Amino acid sequence: MTRRTTRSLALLGAGSMALAMPMISQAEGFLEDTKATLNLRNAYFNRNFTNPAYPSAANPQNKAEEWTQNFILDVKSGYTPGVVGFGVDVLGTFSQKLDG
Repeated sequence: MTRRTTRSLALLGAGSMALAMPMISQAEGFLEDTKATLNLRNAYFNRNFTNPAYPSAANPQNKAEEWTQNFILDVKSGYTPGVVGFGVDVLGTFSQKLDG
């Protein structure tokens, strides 16, 4: 390798470490940097069956209506300290039927 290539690689390595240092120092910890959000949503479905699947049935269904309350829990942990940081993401969903 030439002297110029060696110097370029050394500068590139030093620059990479200098950029990585602020990211390492800002990591607060696995539990300290945990964030959680809870979203609540309502959903209403209204279906009109113009051609019922079973026209020969005694009481063919011509419409269906549903109303639900949905809960979405999203938890994102911080990262473990060290060269390689590990984290955990959890997504939980639940839907409660209100009417229909």
